[in-house]
Amino acid sequence: MKVFEWHSELAERLRLKLGWSHYAIYWVSFIKGVAVTCLVYWLV
Repeated sequence: MKVFEWHSELAERLRLKLGWSHYAIYWVSFIKGVAVTCLVYWLV
């Protein structure tokens, strides 16, 4: 559980430092997921 708390705090500090909303982080994560999926699909 300690790792989860550490990661949550780290992610929140980074989000605040960048000045991004939660919504922006969701979009970045979605686009990153699409890019990784396309890369894996291309490699296979």
